[in-house]
Amino acid sequence: TNLKNIKIMARLWKVTAKVNVGKLPKGASVEIVKSGTNARPTAHEIEDAILSKYNIGIPSGTANSNHFNIEEA
Repeated sequence: TNLKNIKIMARLWKVTAKVNVGKLPKGASVEIVKSGTNARPTAHEIEDAILSKYNIGIPSGTANSNHFNIEEA
């Protein structure tokens, strides 16, 4: 197989707050599209998506699986 012809498809991730995170209420969610990788969204990508959608900054260090469900949609 020629590796140049293999393409990694875009993946859609849904990130939902398990608990209140700063001013972000429990249950608030964002969708993040990542392409070229199988990796889950980074903390920075989660923070940016929340800021973009809700105009709310979350406390540093809270964009992780302790506070959010991160699942492939």
